[in-house]
Amino acid sequence: MSVTPEKVRQVLESYVRAWQTHDKPLLLSLFAEDCEWNDPVGTPPFKGHAGVSHFWDFAHQDATRELEPKLQQIIACANEGILHFVMQVRVPARKQGLDLRVIERFVLNDQGRIKSAQAYWDAGCVSVPAGLELFVPDIAEAYQR
Repeated sequence: MSVTPEKVRQVLESYVRAWQTHDKPLLLSLFAEDCEWNDPVGTPPFKGHAGVSHFWDFAHQDATRELEPKLQQIIACANEGILHFVMQVRVPARKQGLDLRVIERFVLNDQGRIKSAQAYWDAGCVSVPAGLELFVPDIAEAYQR
């Protein structure tokens, strides 16, 4: 199967929807079994569905934490796509939050599943929402098994 830019766009829209609706099964269905996801680039990859699942569980470990991606742009070319969004993280009980501007690059395999995902962000991509204190997740926890 030849993956088209339309398919890439559909997968990236579903990726955003999975985060917006807290739908882990949907997110996992978008990734290939042998995928690798660096978030951010330069950190060890999360590998396969087990790795993606582990990252999801890290992000959702606190039931009071709210995650809301705000889509900025999708660019789709051939079997690759770029997703630009702002992940709004809020912890209302502690009056904390952060807005993280992310550029994520995806490569889909011949079956239309995400083979590779690379998130690009650094400290300069973080801002503190008005009226809140900075929320700083411990990313090291994402790698503890």
